[in-house]
Amino acid sequence: MSAPSPDPLSSRKGRWLAVAFALGLAGFTFLCWREAGRPPVQPASGGTFTGRDVDGRLVYANLFESEPGDRRTPGWQGWLYREGQGQAEWFITETRRHPWKEAFHGREREQDNGKSPPETTMASTASTTELQVTLPRLASWGSDTVNLTRQCEHVSFRRLAGIRLGRVGGTHEYRAQFPRLPETNAFSSALNRAIIAQCEAGAAEFNSEAFEFWRWMIRERELMGFNQYEFTANWQLRLLTTNVASFCVWSYDATGGNGNHSHWSGENFIATDGGLRRLEMAELFREGSGWENELRIRCVPKLKAITAPRPEAVFDKDVGLDVFTLSPTGLQIYFNPYAIASGADGEFVVHFDYAELKDLLRGDGPAQLLPR
Repeated sequence: MSAPSPDPLSSRKGRWLAVAFALGLAGFTFLCWREAGRPPVQPASGGTFTGRDVDGRLVYANLFESEPGDRRTPGWQGWLYREGQGQAEWFITETRRHPWKEAFHGREREQDNGKSPPETTMASTASTTELQVTLPRLASWGSDTVNLTRQCEHVSFRRLAGIRLGRVGGTHEYRAQFPRLPETNAFSSALNRAIIAQCEAGAAEFNSEAFEFWRWMIRERELMGFNQYEFTANWQLRLLTTNVASFCVWSYDATGGNGNHSHWSGENFIATDGGLRRLEMAELFREGSGWENELRIRCVPKLKAITAPRPEAVFDKDVGLDVFTLSPTGLQIYFNPYAIASGADGEFVVHFDYAELKDLLRGDGPAQLLPR
């Protein structure tokens, strides 16, 4: 007795499923090919803008492209650093088109009379190379408007890994933006290469688990849906001379879970005969000066001044002083979320003028290259 003939409808459905799978695989292969052929480093709009306030202090503003996310139009992520203040302020815009004006977010600084100072605002201009920032005065009540000019253009770095089929699978994406430094000398050229190399290494580490979603589904024989993990790093220039450079890097890992996922790092470099190398904090201070414990002691009143809830936490053995940047007038030490306070309290940054550290700083070596 012969087997019954297959149901024509089921056979036809199977063929359509096979065709759909083949088309999906072909489309995915094309997207992978296109992604692999795209250079990881691309020009980006925005830039690093500089100017000076009415007191002559250097002002840095950084505009980074922000992903649209749930918004219909992409905007800016902006950071403002005012020399000597330590803490940077930030804003997010809903558009990149002129005109826009935004107020900065930062730790509130109350006056002795309990009043808050005028807010800091950033505004676009008709020129993409100029911004206007309104800054509260440091020594008196009121505000002043400062014109900022673009010093460096920005570039972006992007690496995407993983497989997504509809709403199944997962991807890891590493994104970074940083200034393209004018290659006026060998040190600046080496810095541009070093930043890209660091992004390559960071992307390789972050994307190394991109296929763990699929391995889990195969192991558990269960569909887990779609996961999209992202890591964003934005480099802000703090100091650039012919032989010393310092960057403040804000990063955010969108990998799920509650809490504060922001992180700050300091990237500091010094020129060598063959290019450059990393600069460590210990190189700046005299041996036998007890500089590390002395810095912790001097951090306490500064942390109190910026309303840190538990300044004495800097003496905890797990709290390091290894996250720092250098600027034209001083040294900044960063305490990341959860280091000395809760994640909700955010980060805390203290600034030391070089004159405050003159009894600890070396007179030779890298310390003599600081712009004192």
